[in-house]
Amino acid sequence: MSTHEEAVADIKKAKSVLEAAPTEKKFFTHTSVSMIKSGVRIAAGIALAGGGWLEMNPYFQAAGILLVVAEVLGVAEELV
Repeated sequence: MSTHEEAVADIKKAKSVLEAAPTEKKFFTHTSVSMIKSGVRIAAGIALAGGGWLEMNPYFQAAGILLVVAEVLGVAEELV
């Protein structure tokens, strides 16, 4: 059976080994994936609104504009 001092020394040794170990860096973070997704949605909204202007369809125009506005608000929400 180990003494209290030996146990404390073992814990300190384990802690120093863990602190010295390299940390794994993630290629994508939640925020970066969310921003990419929002960029795709904004591009889709612009394409939808642009198609509405070509055909003079106010419903497509409104849908595209509202999609872009919603995504801009989503990006703002992610950054807060």
